[in-house]
Amino acid sequence: MESRSQRDWLQILGQFGVVASLLFVGLQMRQDHEIALSVAYQARTATLVEFLMAPATDDLARSAMSKSISGSTDLTPGETVTLNQLATAGIELMQNSQFQYVNGYLDEEHWQSVRQLIKRQLQIPVWRKLLLGDRVRPSFRRAVEEIDRDHSLVTD
Repeated sequence: MESRSQRDWLQILGQFGVVASLLFVGLQMRQDHEIALSVAYQARTATLVEFLMAPATDDLARSAMSKSISGSTDLTPGETVTLNQLATAGIELMQNSQFQYVNGYLDEEHWQSVRQLIKRQLQIPVWRKLLLGDRVRPSFRRAVEEIDRDHSLVTD
């Protein structure tokens, strides 16, 4: 009888050990997930800073961006190429953000800031053409079209 009671207690302790180890694994997975999100956020930030520094440190890029923002169409061939490259790189960053958001790797707050940026970029003809063009992922283009519609409804 005493042996059976002892066995029951050992089984209970064993089950407690299994539950405790599962809790530990769950906490470890959560921590690993948070670290991965943090690393991804840091990588996005580093890429964005690098992208933003191009016009700040390169005369051709600065000139191309200034002219496009002011609505000028008087770009030199070099400025046109530079502006297209900058716009393409920027759109790749936005597409990545949208992909990350849709797949749950990016929070709502960050996606809303990207949406605001897309709204502003849609006002610049070069960016608008690229954002709504056929070289972007279809799901991103649908998101851009939705942002454009929402913006049009607000300004009409």
